[in-house]
Amino acid sequence: MLKVGVMNEIFSPAAALRPMSAVFMGALLVVLCSCMQRPADPGSLFSKGRQRDAWRTISAYDQALLAGTEKTRTEIPSSYWEPSIQRLHPVKVYTHRVNLVVVQRVHDGKEYGKYIHLPVSSFQPVCSWPFSHPVDGFVFYPAWGTGVYSFTRTPPLPIGGK
Repeated sequence: MLKVGVMNEIFSPAAALRPMSAVFMGALLVVLCSCMQRPADPGSLFSKGRQRDAWRTISAYDQALLAGTEKTRTEIPSSYWEPSIQRLHPVKVYTHRVNLVVVQRVHDGKEYGKYIHLPVSSFQPVCSWPFSHPVDGFVFYPAWGTGVYSFTRTPPLPIGGK
């Protein structure tokens, strides 16, 4: 006859630690979450720098489009540019694959300026220096700041154009 009871259970120190580690991890999570600060721009993934200002520029323009204040999604008018974008002295500003393109100079049909990558975009610019590998006419170069690239772009010719 086989008796199964409490005495047949094996005591494991690891099994005793599981409830204590769960309590410890829960307490640690509460402490860490209570120490977190809200981002400077609620609802934004970017709390500082040109990425934040690029995001604010695009968001303000998108809100104007939704409200019907603006009608077309081409260039972003200067009234929506954040101050740090204005300090780049743009000739024009537009979006490319959710990222912000700040054109600082146009010469011989080529655009030159800064390309500000936003983490919400699935397109990640790749620096092609010293080689030229255009993507949608863009060639990216290293620049200063988080997510900021210098670029040259040869816009595509219009359909049927020369």
